[in-house]
Amino acid sequence: MTALSPSAARVQAQLDSIGLGHRVVEHEGSTRTSEDAANAVGCAVAQIAKSLIFRTKETGRPVLVVASGANRVDEKAVGRLIGEKIERAHPEFVRESTGFAIGGVPPIGHAVPPLVVIDDDL
Repeated sequence: MTALSPSAARVQAQLDSIGLGHRVVEHEGSTRTSEDAANAVGCAVAQIAKSLIFRTKETGRPVLVVASGANRVDEKAVGRLIGEKIERAHPEFVRESTGFAIGGVPPIGHAVPPLVVIDDDL
């Protein structure tokens, strides 16, 4: 078994610390998009959960949206839900606030705790 990359090892440590018993698996090919991830594990895109980071416009806080890989996120709906408009986050902001690069952001283990929105209809 190959050792996990530093980023994947951080996620595994987080999972272990909360006792979920899940194992992180890294794939040789790209899993950057929902389509790539679905192909890598042999499922439909709708069965993939994607973690997307946005930034609140006024306060600059990170917002994590976990959504089905088949859905586009309605930024206005998220803004209404959290009470502040959001915008797409720049790659530097994503890296600073999560500790991970765009395309590899997990739903846990972020450097800065984000506002979290989990909704399949956003």
